[in-house]
Amino acid sequence: MNKSELRSAEEKYRFYKEKRDEFRRRARELRDERALLIEERRKLFDEMREEKERRDAVVAKMREIKAIRDSKREKLRRLIEYSREMRKNSQNRVEERLARVEEEISRLERELQIKPHTVEEENKIIDRLRSLRREREKLRKEVEEKNRLLGEINDLEEEISRLKKEIEEYSEEIKELYEESQRHHEHVVELSREIVYLKEKIEEKSREIEKMNAKADAYHQKAQEMLQRIIEIKGEFRRKREEEEAVLRELEERSKEIEVKDEDVDRFIEVLKKKKKIKYP
Repeated sequence: MNKSELRSAEEKYRFYKEKRDEFRRRARELRDERALLIEERRKLFDEMREEKERRDAVVAKMREIKAIRDSKREKLRRLIEYSREMRKNSQNRVEERLARVEEEISRLERELQIKPHTVEEENKIIDRLRSLRREREKLRKEVEEKNRLLGEINDLEEEISRLKKEIEEYSEEIKELYEESQRHHEHVVELSREIVYLKEKIEEKSREIEKMNAKADAYHQKAQEMLQRIIEIKGEFRRKREEEEAVLRELEERSKEIEVKDEDVDRFIEVLKKKKKIKYP
């Protein structure tokens, strides 16, 4: 056991401590970097949540407007069908039939006034006029109904035109809302990609921290072992000094008891040195 071994142990101890502290310092730096990434990821989560809420609000409004538009489309479909049916019913030629009947009534009335007839012939003409006049009243009512239908058809056409315009406006609004929702959705997707990237970076930092901690622990263990060795070496030195001091005290005591020449003492010490009992003076 010599001093060079102690110096070597102390140098190794200092080296292990420095390496341990270096890796611990790097681990702290990595934890700080990871904390910044975690905070950034948290902010992105908050931003993504708000963006989703805005997107969902737009989608909800779009669905509401689509429901209104679809309802109006159904109403429009029914109105168009009804209008077609009414037009079909109004396409009869009742006016022409009425004109022919009125013309026949006028002819028969003139004939009664101008031409002489037998009683029998006159009665037949009068019966015919009664029949034609009844038919004329019926046809006049049909004409009135037809005119009423045509008026209702015109109103329906106006309603249909209004509904078509409303539906176009709703469709345009739905288109704008869809584009807005897509912008929000694309932003959510972009934020999601950033969050995934940060998650990978955080995991990478965590793995690096584990490596730094493992290396720091390894060097700490080596430093502790070397410190223990230093303590052992110093303990051995201390025991050696205590043994030498005990021998010297014993020698001093004996020199007091008997008369010993200086040269004899010197020879005795040299003998002890050779036997490795003492290392100095």
